Amino acid sequence: MDPIFQFSDEELNDGGGDPREELHTNPSEEDQEEVENLAPAIPPQEEVENLAPTIPPRQIPELLIARIVALVPRCQYPKLSLISRAFFRVISSPELYIRRLQLGLTEPVLYALIGFPYSYERFSRWHILNLNISESLREVPTFPPMYPGSSVVTFGYNMYVIGGLNGFNHPVSTVFVLDCRFHAWDNLPSMHRARYRAAAGVIDRKIYVIGGCERPHAYDGWIEVFDVDNGVWSTVPDPSHYNSNMPGGGFVTSVVMQDRIYILDALCALVYEPRQGTWQSLGLESSTLMDFWRQPCCVIEDLLYSFDVLCVLKHPIVVFDPVEMVWNPVKGLDDGLPYLRYSVCQMANVGGKLMVLATSNTIYNDTWCIEITLERREGGEIWGTVDSKEIVLISGTSPSIDLSCSVTV
Repeated sequence: MDPIFQFSDEELNDGGGDPREELHTNPSEEDQEEVENLAPAIPPQEEVENLAPTIPPRQIPELLIARIVALVPRCQYPKLSLISRAFFRVISSPELYIRRLQLGLTEPVLYALIGFPYSYERFSRWHILNLNISESLREVPTFPPMYPGSSVVTFGYNMYVIGGLNGFNHPVSTVFVLDCRFHAWDNLPSMHRARYRAAAGVIDRKIYVIGGCERPHAYDGWIEVFDVDNGVWSTVPDPSHYNSNMPGGGFVTSVVMQDRIYILDALCALVYEPRQGTWQSLGLESSTLMDFWRQPCCVIEDLLYSFDVLCVLKHPIVVFDPVEMVWNPVKGLDDGLPYLRYSVCQMANVGGKLMVLATSNTIYNDTWCIEITLERREGGEIWGTVDSKEIVLISGTSPSIDLSCSVTV
């Protein structure tokens, strides 16, 4: 995929105009001030005469720009790209992100799929979340809308969107990749079979896709694997008898823990070990895992987090240990969480922190983002601390938050 720089107009206009216009030679006062803030403060007037002349932004060497911009948070790039053509070229270059990786300056960024049930839009739209800046939740119009029932996995700075339903009872085999550095996307080779609500996970630089289709035979390509390095799909022989209990062969959800793919079916929970090609039915443990495992879930340090909607364990968020095979409450959050609709929300692992994106359980339908730091204390208890909570979206109607996931850029 060509690394084309494709920040949205909303992102660009957040700091001025379009870099394709004359702003790159005549930056606005706001953009000029932002560049000047990167330099040391100007000394008193009597000392100015002894200073060397200020270099205009368009004359700064690109190598120096690259070294400076690599240290700046990713959310500021749309504004910085307006300063000059040189800034634009640096920010649209893959080499910038290679340098950020080498310096250990990559950042986790949260993306969410949000729809508005009473709007004219047929599909939900992708949004990017950057806390602590104005308009922290913004649409990414350069990303294509996602088919309902698609499976999404992340690897590096990419999101892979797999299958889904295009029209009534019409699953597709299409796969596309979203490049979160430049907000560009491209098609990948299609799968051998069309799939809807398939289980998926990334292990050893390979994307495993399971089910999401009917399985009349054992060796029919029910499992496929995509090699990220060579870009090729292949089917995985699977003589097991496991299948989905849901219509169409789909699953409720899936996660990766301990290099295994845990799959939530309508009636049971399954575990697939791709390195050995083996399956495990959890038996009695399956009912335990299903007690609180719901579609809004995420994995942090090989522990599964989900919502206890009825607060059976007297806390709204619970955690599952796949070694002990037991659910425990996440303590310490009782007074720190807003009154939210936990049945229609999402959670994600963002740099080791738990991020909750949910709509308030009030008439205002405000959408909140809550950032939670997790801590394992003596005795194995998990405690959470709310680092921040802010309203990121105000809407007259209750939005549907269909998915949230984190990408490192």
